[in-house]
Amino acid sequence: MNYLHVIRAGIHCIMPSSREARVLIAQPAGADGSDGAAVGDAIRSGSDFTVLVKRGAVATEYLRELGPTIDCVVCVGMSSDQVEALVAAAGEVPVVVYGEEIPPVPVDEVVASDGGVETLVTRVAKRVERRRERDALAEANAKLSALNEYTRELTGCQSVREVSDTVVEAVTNALGHGRVVLAMRDGDVFYPYGHTLPSEPEVKIDVDDGVVGRTFETGESQIVDDYAEDPDQAREVPEIDSVVSVPIGEHGVLQVTTDRTAAFDRRDAEFLEIVASHAAEALSRLEREADLRVERDRLHAFFDGLRAPAVYVESADGETPVLREVNSAYRRAFGDDGVGRPVEEAFPTAVERELFDERLDEETVVRRRIRRETTDGPADLTVGRVPVPTTGLDAAAFGLYVTDVEFP
Repeated sequence: MNYLHVIRAGIHCIMPSSREARVLIAQPAGADGSDGAAVGDAIRSGSDFTVLVKRGAVATEYLRELGPTIDCVVCVGMSSDQVEALVAAAGEVPVVVYGEEIPPVPVDEVVASDGGVETLVTRVAKRVERRRERDALAEANAKLSALNEYTRELTGCQSVREVSDTVVEAVTNALGHGRVVLAMRDGDVFYPYGHTLPSEPEVKIDVDDGVVGRTFETGESQIVDDYAEDPDQAREVPEIDSVVSVPIGEHGVLQVTTDRTAAFDRRDAEFLEIVASHAAEALSRLEREADLRVERDRLHAFFDGLRAPAVYVESADGETPVLREVNSAYRRAFGDDGVGRPVEEAFPTAVERELFDERLDEETVVRRRIRRETTDGPADLTVGRVPVPTTGLDAAAFGLYVTDVEFP
């Protein structure tokens, strides 16, 4: 799907908000490093940020290449020209100048060195928080845009396999999760209908076992930070440390796992819930359509075995209703010249054309008296229109022709 390449590229440019915050300390190339080291130590001790110290052109090049991984840049003892080069490379990364000189180019903040490094740490922490909030929002919007295309696909899936493939693709491509399992319910067990795990998962698991069973039973999403410590751990799996698990209605459970602890948050679960809700609706629709097909097949078997003349008429895609089938009794009485033709051409009387064209979509049985030529001559008949449950059609109905028997 070509339209997803751009979306996926946009997502990959946005670093996940779950990563550690990173602050770049930039110093002049000839500096002794003591000021930068002191600032870096203060930021480390006052936060849980990862601090990187780079000098001169190296700092500028690092920022140019890895800007999306940096949450804030702190310029320590740099000249105006050096700050200007960093600002040009920073893009949307906030730049804070620590010193007395105000640069000629716009920066996000200037913190005077005589105000103390504690003030700098506080200002940097606020800049990092704003940056990560903005990135988290951008990441969420990008994921929603990508998911929108997949949810459209789910509404049109024509088989359980199509639903499964689309769900797995949405979770891996749009949401960026590499380990996905779609567990479908079959009686009292779940089995892995679709997955992207490095090794084949267990063939089946009871519906009341493990995190998957808890998810299904409660109907609520589960976020497990440490699978080894979970009370419902079904089995020991070395490569699973975190799990996010969401129900797919009465059909199954969608799970994502990783080998990192505490890797998922509520936002991850919410995105999976979007996929799961559309998958549940698609699977329910397929079940309804399967039931309708069974019922329709039964009606057709009954239709063909009738001793009275009968017709089957349908309308699809907004087109004019067409006479699709006639039974053997109809052929003997009237012939089958009208099969495959629009109702207005297939039936000789105005009453029949009204029943099977203008009133085809009515949900009640309708009967009318007509006089029509048969192979044995003119006959007075009662024709009844009986609506048929439809699958992928606008409307459909059977028509029955009798002489001396009234419809109930």
